Amino acid sequence: MTNPYRLSSASAALFVAAAVFTTAPAFSQTYDLSGVEVAPELAARVPQKIRDRGVLIIGSDNAYAPWEYLAGPDGQTPEGIDVDLGKAMAITLDLEYESRTAPFASILPALGTNYDLGISAFSITRERMGAVNFVSYADTQSLWIVRAGNPTGFDPANYCGATVAIQSGTYHEEYVKEDSAACEAAGKEAVKLLPFAVQTEAITRVAVAGADATATGGGTAAYATVQSDGALETLPPVGPMGTRGLNGIAVPKDDMEFTQLIADTLNHLIETGVYGEIYELWGIEQFAVSEALINPDPGK
Repeated sequence: MTNPYRLSSASAALFVAAAVFTTAPAFSQTYDLSGVEVAPELAARVPQKIRDRGVLIIGSDNAYAPWEYLAGPDGQTPEGIDVDLGKAMAITLDLEYESRTAPFASILPALGTNYDLGISAFSITRERMGAVNFVSYADTQSLWIVRAGNPTGFDPANYCGATVAIQSGTYHEEYVKEDSAACEAAGKEAVKLLPFAVQTEAITRVAVAGADATATGGGTAAYATVQSDGALETLPPVGPMGTRGLNGIAVPKDDMEFTQLIADTLNHLIETGVYGEIYELWGIEQFAVSEALINPDPGK
């Protein structure tokens, strides 16, 4: 988006944040799937209940650009990296694709009932692996987002007493809570945590000066700062949040055969070059993996 004016008020910042992450059909983008072909040996392994339905149902919050978000002429069409990858997987398995929008924290508990898979840029953590299987598909890092020039002087190494907007149910929220507890244990002011259902709301709160910072995945942070037209900038995290980590596709815990099929399908797309082309289209080649792994050691 090109904006000839500097953002000089909260309302202007809110406009930018809302335009970038909610409607903005101008940012509609999708991978050309015409070259993706069915892989018969993989399609033959699709669970019977999914084959009978003919549709691969994905759970996503569709509010985490560029991974997944709502765009298109109607502003309600799921698009993004996760959507392109999910569609490519569905075609490979000779299935149709359906994305169902749901609150982020509600997706994993509903796997196997409401959704076949959860594809919503889930960070792989030990806690989550206790409830679902994961197939790794991205190697990412986190970043803080602040207003341009960091007017409140937010310090990722010492943010006791700061106001932080955060998406509920994310591992970023867990880290901020741990840091806040450490602040109190040291006799300092706790972090003021503002939880939001979707990351776009947290970013908007920072843009309108309602919070000092928000933490999110590197791809989403980079997308936010570019599309904000100079209103936002990023800061590198310090400590455990600064380490790279894997994102995974979530699969029901009790279905290892299906989990293996999803891993094999992703590795097929890696080998045929489709996976790499999707990441190149979205400008996130640095987050690509060379192999999709089942339940890799998350290190956290």
